Amino acid sequence: MVSNKKQEKEFTLMIIPHGDEETYAMRMPYWWLHWGGIALVVLFISSISLIYSLRQTKLQLANYHGLMLENRQQQEHILFLAKQTTELQTQLQEIQALDTSIREMMKLGSSRVTTSARVQPTLAIAQEGVTRAQLTNRSLSLAATLLRTEQSIESIKEALPETEDSLKGLEQQVGERRAKEEATPSLWPVEGDITSGFGLRRSPFGAGREFHAGIDIAAPRGTPVHATAAGTVRMASFNGGYGNVVFVDHGFGFSTVYAHLSRISVRVGQEVAKGQLVGLVGSTGRSTAPHLHYEVRVGGTTVNPMRFLEAR
Repeated sequence: MVSNKKQEKEFTLMIIPHGDEETYAMRMPYWWLHWGGIALVVLFISSISLIYSLRQTKLQLANYHGLMLENRQQQEHILFLAKQTTELQTQLQEIQALDTSIREMMKLGSSRVTTSARVQPTLAIAQEGVTRAQLTNRSLSLAATLLRTEQSIESIKEALPETEDSLKGLEQQVGERRAKEEATPSLWPVEGDITSGFGLRRSPFGAGREFHAGIDIAAPRGTPVHATAAGTVRMASFNGGYGNVVFVDHGFGFSTVYAHLSRISVRVGQEVAKGQLVGLVGSTGRSTAPHLHYEVRVGGTTVNPMRFLEAR
């Protein structure tokens, strides 16, 4: 009787050891070899895919750590810039406040520089950005913080030239004010009592009235006479009724006259400081007794010296 069942294919795996050991044979169906090969190929492909995935994950992890390090360094750099900017802003505001204070004290013109309110508190902004970034997107927050820090720096750069110009102007005004104060005849030229004031008076040489262009200060012969302001000596010689006289030009339209001196202690062209000795009290020229005839002129016109003399 003939069987319709198809003969199943097989193969034999033989293991022949060295020596006298018995040979081992194992019969296996053909389909084992077929599916086993497929399984090996799948295993090989899976292994390669797994190795590749592991390498990619390792690279991504390394990149992640690198980005974290770079992010932290950027954060530290931005915070440093923010701190420096805040310090510069504080110094700028202090300088501007000092500028304003000096102008107010000296009653000078107002500063052309407005307070740098447009400069943002960059350190607070940076710290706020870092906190916010820790919750959501650190890189975006740091970029925004850096932008605002740069804007603050630019604002400070814009304010600096204005502040510098204002300070230069203030320095010039203070210098002019100081020079004018030095040129203003405000000291008493000699210690003594006023025996004749400014204006019309009875003539000491006869009847009638005459205009007295200064004040007479009585003092013993030889008493030191001092310049009442800084200036340049324009005359230092004998001059008619003035006797020995010193004429000092102080600038700003101010000049002073020291007359009837017994001795002149300066020369023409000499620069004299406020309070410097210019001569000694005497009675030369048109004089009845030792005294100092003292005049103050503004723009070439005699004025009452008492308007300028400090109270004793």
